[in-house]
Amino acid sequence: MRSPSNNPFLPGSDRVPEIWAGRSPEIADFRDVLRPRRVNGLYERGRAVLGEFGIGKSALINRIAADAADLGDWVPSRVRVAVDADVFDLVARSLQGFLETRRTDARVARSTDGMLRRIEEIRLPVGGVRIRADQPTPNAYRALFDVIVELASLAGEEGRLLLIRVDEIQNIARPGPLSQLLTVFGDALEATRHRRDVAGIDREDALPLAVYLSGLPDFHRHAAEAGATFSRRFRTAELDPLSPMDLREALSPFTGEGWRVLTDDGTARVVMEGHAVDDLIARSLGDPFLFQLAGEGAWNAGTGEVITREESDRGWHSVRREVERYVRSRLDGLTDLQMSVLTAAAGLDENHRTGAAVAAAVGRSSSAQIASTTRSLDVEHHLIRRQAGRIAFRSPAVEAHLAGGWP
Repeated sequence: MRSPSNNPFLPGSDRVPEIWAGRSPEIADFRDVLRPRRVNGLYERGRAVLGEFGIGKSALINRIAADAADLGDWVPSRVRVAVDADVFDLVARSLQGFLETRRTDARVARSTDGMLRRIEEIRLPVGGVRIRADQPTPNAYRALFDVIVELASLAGEEGRLLLIRVDEIQNIARPGPLSQLLTVFGDALEATRHRRDVAGIDREDALPLAVYLSGLPDFHRHAAEAGATFSRRFRTAELDPLSPMDLREALSPFTGEGWRVLTDDGTARVVMEGHAVDDLIARSLGDPFLFQLAGEGAWNAGTGEVITREESDRGWHSVRREVERYVRSRLDGLTDLQMSVLTAAAGLDENHRTGAAVAAAVGRSSSAQIASTTRSLDVEHHLIRRQAGRIAFRSPAVEAHLAGGWP
């Protein structure tokens, strides 16, 4: 019955897992706020989804994009930015690929050739010189803006939304391209189209356009350094670890009627013992990747219709080395002092985890002597947060690993 081929858990992938956990506010924001306002011509800012490695940023925006596609909205392929990549070219490729899929639509086809010519201006400007990653040309900005506006306008004629998503936005390291890209998106979000309503009143409607950006938490700093008006044009959601309630709700099919699977004999249902559910939630520590990994291990640890606590234990043991590698990778490259500070912080009760207490634990006389270290662990490595004189770990998994006894 159960086998790796029908395992619904999906660790380590940006694809939307079948067992979806949490992020209800962000999904509801798209469904109930952003989409209806934009489709109805009302202005709404773009969205930036920020968070740590493995927290589920890409999976979330891909889930939102899948929901939009199910509603018939226009969803070009995701733009994933590599370090030092030409982001204008990447966005142009995404729009170009989408336009190619719409050639059979007679109404869109009339505009396709013109938009594709403008995309060529982005990818290969006048004179045949390739756009340098650190110096997009002015005509590239104008061409990309025009294509987005026209494509959004065409989507609006069908009552649809154009949804653009750019992932790993922090990899646009140079201020010039980042500033220009944010300006293009911001200007397109503020662009309007003229219409006359049923009462004969002339109106200027916002375009049915949504832009989602995702990246690491320090993207705000990159945007500020680039001089972009980011916060005015994008609303930010910084993702936290999932709550135990989020994970329990995701597993509710296993404690109700069961998770449906197809077998040679027809439909069957897989359920999970209550203790197995509790263990899976406790071991995951709110980390989406670890949740999917623990679930995958528990599912593959047996073949029957009931996932038992013993199978959950065996499954966790089978993935334990991968869990350790995943957590330790967050600590790669740290200095001895940085590791000492983190380990000392993990050993303190969170209510007493002050800079002074951590400094004393590593043999320093005051918090000022570790200030540069804690700042680096916060701003550069994204391992802790410094709030009101206290230190908090961003990742419960890293905290538990350093405290000992986990995984």
